[in-house]
Amino acid sequence: MFLSSVSFCRNDKCSKKDSCLRYTTENDNIKSETYLVLTEEECNKSKSYINKDDYYKKMIMNIIDEVPNDDLDNKMLLQICNSLLDISKKYDLEKKLKEKIRKLESK
Repeated sequence: MFLSSVSFCRNDKCSKKDSCLRYTTENDNIKSETYLVLTEEECNKSKSYINKDDYYKKMIMNIIDEVPNDDLDNKMLLQICNSLLDISKKYDLEKKLKEKIRKLESK
């Protein structure tokens, strides 16, 4: 999904690297990788900075809002929801996600 559509950044001098979804190190194994090395000024101009927290929160909300088309979709969404329970706590979305799980389990 996301990883196949983005270029990663290795600007070790960036002050945002701890919160940027694009930042990676040489130790990270990412297939089909393309690396950018942008200054912070270039990054801000091109809007290349992707805040991890904003991205993860939006991703969880998209899953919560997703409506399954059939039984297979329902099973897949249920599995995804369960896998996101831990991280949902960080974004205060655990209650909503658990409600989504209950709805999916009742189908």
